[in-house]
Amino acid sequence: MEELLKIIQHDPELWEIVENAKHPDQEPMEFFESVGKMLELEFEELHRTDLKDKLAGLFGGLPKKAYIMAPYLLHIALDMFLLKASMDEKSIKDY
Repeated sequence: MEELLKIIQHDPELWEIVENAKHPDQEPMEFFESVGKMLELEFEELHRTDLKDKLAGLFGGLPKKAYIMAPYLLHIALDMFLLKASMDEKSIKDY
């Protein structure tokens, strides 16, 4: 969150966007946390359904030692997903 805050603090246009999006009584970090919690719920829903099945299929027959790779692979997958899913001007217009 600190990196995001630094980016926004150095860009007046982004700062204005955040100021307009957050509640007047919220600090920017509180706003980021609330948006993060909202998105976290979406990931939790995914985890309760398909993700557990996929992980069981991938790691189910492997030795327990292999489980150490799961968080790293999930992080890689999440980064890949976010790069594709991040909204840009074109995707917003298409939406």
